[in-house]
Amino acid sequence: MTATDLERKVRQHDNDISAMHTMIADVHNTQRRHTNRFNELTEDVGALGDRMDSLETRMTSMETRMTSLETKLDQVLDLLQR
Repeated sequence: MTATDLERKVRQHDNDISAMHTMIADVHNTQRRHTNRFNELTEDVGALGDRMDSLETRMTSMETRMTSLETKLDQVLDLLQR
């Protein structure tokens, strides 16, 4: 291999290594963005879970009230049917 060929090969390797570093940096940046987005989504899902718990509590309360109303209506109906 001549000195020119060797120099050309070294430059090509240097360019390849530089290109790989750029690609690795791009992958790293993408992973960072994805991590940030996943963290945001985790917070959103947590907030939705809290909201669902609140709605479940309200629905249970409404169910209790409806049962109470049903009992009262049954009593009224019983009185009217006598």
